[in-house]
Amino acid sequence: MDVVVAARSLIADTLAFHLLFITFGVALPLIISATELYGLVKKRPRAIKLAHTWSKALVILFIAGAVSGTIVGLQFSLLWPTFMALAGQVVGVAFALEGFAFLIEALFLSVYMLSWNRFKPWQHWLCSLPIVLGSLTSAYFITTVNAWMNTPQGFNLNAQGEPININTHQAIFNPAVGTETSHSILAYMLAASLVLAAVYAWIVLRHKLEPKLKARVLKLVASLAAVALVFALLVGFTGDRSGKFLAKNEPLKLAAAEGLQTTSNSVPLLVGGVVDGDHIKYAITVPNLLSWLATGDIHGQVKGLDSAPSKDRPPLVVHYFFDGMVAIGSLAIVVTLAYVAANKWRPSWAASKPLLIAIIACGVLGLVAVELGWMLTEFGRQPYVIKGIMRTTEAATSSKVAIHFAYVFPLFYLVLFVLTIVGLKKTVKPTEALK
Repeated sequence: MDVVVAARSLIADTLAFHLLFITFGVALPLIISATELYGLVKKRPRAIKLAHTWSKALVILFIAGAVSGTIVGLQFSLLWPTFMALAGQVVGVAFALEGFAFLIEALFLSVYMLSWNRFKPWQHWLCSLPIVLGSLTSAYFITTVNAWMNTPQGFNLNAQGEPININTHQAIFNPAVGTETSHSILAYMLAASLVLAAVYAWIVLRHKLEPKLKARVLKLVASLAAVALVFALLVGFTGDRSGKFLAKNEPLKLAAAEGLQTTSNSVPLLVGGVVDGDHIKYAITVPNLLSWLATGDIHGQVKGLDSAPSKDRPPLVVHYFFDGMVAIGSLAIVVTLAYVAANKWRPSWAASKPLLIAIIACGVLGLVAVELGWMLTEFGRQPYVIKGIMRTTEAATSSKVAIHFAYVFPLFYLVLFVLTIVGLKKTVKPTEALK
């Protein structure tokens, strides 16, 4: 295996695995805090117990995420030294702020867990706020680094390729920050709420519950579906803003996602299809829709792949990632809306097997959509690791030790994943709070 391919495979495995824990590490603190607050305001003891139950899951997922996150940091230093040499000088502050926010989250998570039934209820809830703030801040600053990779600014390169005239503030708050951070963080919220709904839908299907408990579980599924619906709509809105941003600032990524070879006006949107060389065949064509989505004008111009030399163009495989992500997001809106409506007007339908299976499927697919979104971001920037500045081949290590790690670490992740699942099953009793 080529060293660069090995390095890319290893970091891809690591980030894909770590992303699962990022999703819950960012989203669960807010969901737990909101649930506990609801219980306090409405005087619902079961809601407070539910927050306690979910907080146990958060601890296990947080620990697993800390382990995988440590490996991510090591791999960037060992496998991508040239990239880190440049990024460390320009956006190193963002890495530091992310680490500081993570420490705040870890510290107050410890206090939060140890103070259940020890602090007064409102005092205990207040301890959740730094966890929420830490998780969101951590996610924000690490995402600014990726946004900078997509739209680098805040520095110049001298003749030796070294960064000069560094403006850290400008680098961190680059053009892509707004769309990328909002879209990704909301996507984590959507995925986590869908997974929680899926867990309880699974319990209804797989276990014979006494009638009152079943009714409470179904009510919880409906509540989580409603939360997911709100986040799905917000993700759709930020996704639209992201598409317009790509058209203006990262046109090659959008062109590859839609297989658009030549810069054109009145461009159709391609749905589905098969990538065949430089074209996408058998796709459903929606006239003028891409122009409208990208520019707000059905006759607007959209840049094609011909706007850059062939050596600078991303692969068309990103079309699959884009289509998959959008399809799952659309499905999530339809399914959650249907479930919320059924719960309100046809309760028997909300307890039906087809709708519960649909909720479970969305729980799995929500995580898939998060992965696809980041794959679109990363593959769509190729062949650069820092757009227009540093190619991926230039950023990777030349040490062949990467090849050996490429085989070892996936096995480690598999073991960690199994241990995490076992830990969750042994520690967390999902329906205990509802009895």
